[in-house]
Amino acid sequence: MSFKCLSIGTVERDSGIARDTLRIWERRYGFPEPLRNNKGERTYPEDQLIRLQCIRRLLDQGFRPGKVVALNDSDLGLLEASLYSNSSISGLIENLLNILQTSDATELEEALSKIYQQQDMQTFITQTVTPLLQTVGERWAKGQLQIFEERMLSEVLTRFINNKISLMQKVSTKPCVLLATLPGEEHTLGLLMFSALLADRGVNVINLGGEVPMDQIILAVDRLNVDILGITFSGAYQYKNIHSHLVELRESIPKNVDLWSGGEGIKRMRNLPSGVKKITSFDQVPL
Repeated sequence: MSFKCLSIGTVERDSGIARDTLRIWERRYGFPEPLRNNKGERTYPEDQLIRLQCIRRLLDQGFRPGKVVALNDSDLGLLEASLYSNSSISGLIENLLNILQTSDATELEEALSKIYQQQDMQTFITQTVTPLLQTVGERWAKGQLQIFEERMLSEVLTRFINNKISLMQKVSTKPCVLLATLPGEEHTLGLLMFSALLADRGVNVINLGGEVPMDQIILAVDRLNVDILGITFSGAYQYKNIHSHLVELRESIPKNVDLWSGGEGIKRMRNLPSGVKKITSFDQVPL
């Protein structure tokens, strides 16, 4: 019986899991289980790619590799099915999802603009964007949403919110807040949403975006006369490294610069290092 096998590059691209990670999992957990072609190169049956995509979705929801990589297809399916409740979705969110899955980026941005005109930034972020992203995450985890649709939403939201921030920043004042994520943290929408809430309060926000080397963050704090440094960690970030990274940052920036940290990775931590303020929701903006 013949079946299609995929190169490690294709699997890396379509699963979002780095090839080095695939090799580590192969040794540590016994999965994936690649075959070898006539050149001795790893190849992967399509069913293993599907399983890896499921694992990636679970990692994006905060699960750790050691908890999910070794699970079989049946157990992975049960875990995904149990992740989310069948909570009701507002008509507004349902309409945006329908546009996302049936139309294009222009119509989606127009719909967001109409909603924004009826809400202030706080309401837009907490009652529209946050539940929209949560529902998109749930449907993607269940395989009910395509990857390109999730990426299109992220791109439209990023462009839309950045545009609103640029308008608000023209009249921004002190304090100066620097936001960034460390290398290995690719999730930046939460950072952008927090930037919008701060800008809405007239705060001067400098968002460096994702995967900024720590030495560059420290240099920027000094060079830009920053008053507050904010770092976010998603549920997919290496949990064991969060505490030590925050300690290093706290020790490397001036004592008079406040250090804030938030995101799903931070929510799971009971105690943060001394001198680090924990931000657990968008309603908890201290300024």
